[in-house]
Amino acid sequence: MLKEIVINTQKREQAVDITDEVQKAIAESGVREGFVFIYVPHATAAVSIHRYAENPDTVLLEETLKSLRPGSEGESLSKAAFVAPTEVGIVKDGRMILGDDQRIYFYEFEGPRKRVVYVYVGS
Repeated sequence: MLKEIVINTQKREQAVDITDEVQKAIAESGVREGFVFIYVPHATAAVSIHRYAENPDTVLLEETLKSLRPGSEGESLSKAAFVAPTEVGIVKDGRMILGDDQRIYFYEFEGPRKRVVYVYVGS
């Protein structure tokens, strides 16, 4: 099953927690055991799984990303390439396996924009 999650970002750089939307897509698929691919088809956006952030309005990984030296393509492209456009997970009991403090974040690096995240669930 393929699901689209539409995100309308509000800031130039923004992290959006999409964990609940991904888990909902998995539940709607009916897959109990399998895999999930999360893909962001934008050159200046990305997706990452990591520790829960109390303030998602602050772009996570900010200090690490500040240390990047952008190439000729620019800062937003460099940040998106560093974070990556895909994540892959395992589905067990109808949910993506995540650690107790892990969440799935969509990263905007050149907003505000309307973005799409694709979630593919298979078995």
